[in-house]
Amino acid sequence: MADLEHKITFDPPKYVSFKPISEEQVKEVTVANTHNQAVMFKMKTTRPGVFKMKPVFFSLQPKTQKTIKLHYTGCPQGVKPNLKDRFSVIMAIVPKDAPPDWDVEKVWEDQKMQLEMADSVKRRVIRIHYDGYEIPVDPPEKSEKKSKKKKKGGSQETIEEPHKKHLQYPSFQPTFSAAASANAHGATPTVQPIVYIVYQGLPPREDGVEAK
Repeated sequence: MADLEHKITFDPPKYVSFKPISEEQVKEVTVANTHNQAVMFKMKTTRPGVFKMKPVFFSLQPKTQKTIKLHYTGCPQGVKPNLKDRFSVIMAIVPKDAPPDWDVEKVWEDQKMQLEMADSVKRRVIRIHYDGYEIPVDPPEKSEKKSKKKKKGGSQETIEEPHKKHLQYPSFQPTFSAAASANAHGATPTVQPIVYIVYQGLPPREDGVEAK
């Protein structure tokens, strides 16, 4: 099922263009099924109140095609169009258990059918281009985490992430006392004399008696 998205073609393939004016407009996109199995479709959009698709639900037998009409209600004067507008086409292989008189919309909503076709469901985006604005492009795919560490038999494999700067840490040089250094080289360390200081304080003072 992995090649389903490559077996379904769209014309135009990536986007449709509308004028950002307050007039209703209609564009067409042709969907063709070059797969050897029947495929069912469901159309969606970012703004159902502004865009309409006819039909919304449909299916295609192998080696057939269908033209979908895309309606745009228009953009009010002085209002900037939403440059993120798009249509989405959800597609899947028709389940084997689908009844002979099956209805595409009902099959999409049937939980049992959803489980059967879950592995084949694919999504295709048709972006909307407004005249006078840049042509929309597909965003880059999210890169997976490239920084991983693996340990096998005591060895460690590190995969570095190229976008991160390598951090340099200052080298650590331990310092030792003169005695410790002498011991390390086999020399006899100098013994420092220990001086004890005996503190004799003043005699305890009694409350209420002044010391003379």
